[in-house]
Formats: sequence, C-alpha cells, structure tokens
Amino acid sequence: YSIADKPAIGAGFIGGAVASSTYAGFLGAVIAAFIAGYTVKWAKKHIHLPESMGSVMPLVVCPLIATGFVAIIMGVILATPLAAINTWLVNWISSMCQSSQLVMAMILGAMIASDMGGPINKSAWMAGNALMAEGIYQPNVFINAAICMPPLAYAIATVIKKKRFSAEFRETGKSNWAMGFVGITEGAIPFTLVKPQILIPVNMFGAAIGAAVIAILGGKGDIPPVGGVYGFVSITHGWAYLVGILVGAFVIAMLA
Repeated sequence: YSIADKPAIGAGFIGGAVASSTYAGFLGAVIAAFIAGYTVKWAKKHIHLPESMGSVMPLVVCPLIATGFVAIIMGVILATPLAAINTWLVNWISSMCQSSQLVMAMILGAMIASDMGGPINKSAWMAGNALMAEGIYQPNVFINAAICMPPLAYAIATVIKKKRFSAEFRETGKSNWAMGFVGITEGAIPFTLVKPQILIPVNMFGAAIGAAVIAILGGKGDIPPVGGVYGFVSITHGWAYLVGILVGAFVIAMLA
C-alpha cells in the first residue's frame, strides 16, 4: 500500500498467502509485498490505456499483472530457497531463546531504547512481531518490557530529583507515567534531546539491563505476550517481567 496504493493490496495478500503455504514465512511475505508494490508502480507508469478505460487500470490491469508476477516469482523461483532461509532463521532464533537468551535480551533492549520509535527501535519491534508470527514469543517479552522503561524512567526521575527539572519537564514527566504503563517509548524523547550524546547510551544501557534481568529471572513468553506494563498477565513468571521493567527504569532514572 505504501509503495503503490490500493491496486497493490490484493497482490500483496496473495503473496502473503503464497509465503505461508510454501513456508517462506515472514521473509517471503516481505519480499512478496515489495514485488507486488513495485510491479503495480511500474504498470501505472508504463501502461497507458485510453481515457475511457481509466477505471480498468487500478481495478483489473494492475492487480492482474502484479498477482501474476508475485505467483511466478514467489511460487516458482523463490519458494524453495526462501523456505530454507526462513527455516534456518526460525531454528536459529529458537535455539538462541534457549542458549543465548541473555545476549538476545540485552541486544533487543538496547535497540528498543536507542532511538525510541525510530528505525532501530522499529527494526527490533518488527523482528519480534515477525518471529511471533512464527510461534516464537520470547523476543517479544524483552521488546515489550524495554518499550516501557525509558518513559517510566524519566517519570521517576522527575519525582526523585524534582529540582533538576523545569516546571515544563515535571509536567511532561507526569504524562510519562501513562506512556510508560501502556508502552509508548516516545515519551522519553523530550528528556533525551536535552543531551542525547549522553542520554541515548544511558537509555540503551538501562533497557539492556532491565531486559537481562527478565531473562535471568525466567520471564517466559509461552503465549503471544501483550505489550505495556500490564502485559505481565500474559507472561509465565510475570513478576520477573515487572521486576525487569522497574530495574531498567530505575537504572536510567538514576543515571539520567
């Protein structure tokens, strides 16, 4: 949709279905979406019909061409190699959940807190969602927790060190209680921008520590975890999730 608007959606859905049926997984679905979008974009630019048939282009011609390209490329050419890559990737992440969970927790926590809603944050968040679609829920436990930590941290900081903050920042800190509770990292941005060269590393360090605490204490995602602080209800050993969030938030708050 973002590449070529509504005419690309149908082909994109079909590409997603092909990716599922051929075990190409989320990686295949992403590639199928690009094929559908750019095929429609090409068709719009290079195929010119009489003005009287203008309505046929977005309804019939573009979707038909895009669907054909998606079916051939995804179903015939890329199905086997993408299935092999996806299977390897899922198995690797699954094994990492068992053998290197602490490292994974720290990496994901730091990524989420690095740019708070920016491309690095969204990369980690999207990877977690893609893996969740494959039935791997543990990464999302760390991601959901790390999202809560920076806004909660600055809310805490404005309470324990009121004199360090202007009246405006103290008011912003109040809204960060709600943002941290539901999981909106962007609440920490106004505070971080005061001195980003110091506070971005502080945010990353604190979130990495908080996520690591969850891993050490055994917080597990046996079902798809819910975001926000209240997400502890969907996690095995939900208390570990809460402790990790509090530890990460306090580390950021004290250092900031």
